[in-house]
Amino acid sequence: MSLLELEIMELKSSENYDAKLKEIEFYKNSKIHQCMLPYVGFKYEEYRVLLVAESHYLENEEDRKKVDNFEKWYGDKGNISLSCPKYIYTRGVVDECFSRGNVFFQRIKKELEKANIDIKYFWERVSFMNFFVVPSTNGSRGIIATKEMKEKSLNNFEEVIKVLKPNYILFLSKKSYCIFEKQNSESLKNTYTFCHPASAWWYRKRKDGGKSSDEFREKIEIIFKI
Repeated sequence: MSLLELEIMELKSSENYDAKLKEIEFYKNSKIHQCMLPYVGFKYEEYRVLLVAESHYLENEEDRKKVDNFEKWYGDKGNISLSCPKYIYTRGVVDECFSRGNVFFQRIKKELEKANIDIKYFWERVSFMNFFVVPSTNGSRGIIATKEMKEKSLNNFEEVIKVLKPNYILFLSKKSYCIFEKQNSESLKNTYTFCHPASAWWYRKRKDGGKSSDEFREKIEIIFKI
């Protein structure tokens, strides 16, 4: 067994919130939607940090066609199945966060290493989800979201935070954050936003001299009291 396989097996998650999460409209009646349930580390309660990315994406063309009609996708009651559901299985995606091929997770890992935070320790103490309730049909590029997609995704996200009750919400997607920000939620006071780790802006210095990669690391250091 490879070191990678051992690391994947050792990452512990929690299902303590699943009963309440599965009462949320989007997850309630569809097994394929339940693939997108948030990942919750088994020691999440220590810090209650929720990381929010943007969207899953589908590589299989036939699967893309099945989610192309958002109204039909969102209203699924168990009729839709995907040939490659692993691409939208949030918990499986996190389990594979040690994979060298995943730029998103590798760039997070790099900042954690700079902060001397053990990768496994970190992921077992945070939760993670994608904001949009539909996978991107635009390959690995950013999702092209309609007004309805934004509204349904926002409603779902608000229901999730009622269940998880995070102390900190860290958006790793400006697109997702802007939708949430307009809602003027009470949770905004504990919400922070950064560029998507897989984007060029993650390391790019802004006019004010700041970089998302540095700011993310510094926020994690504050939360974890490093």
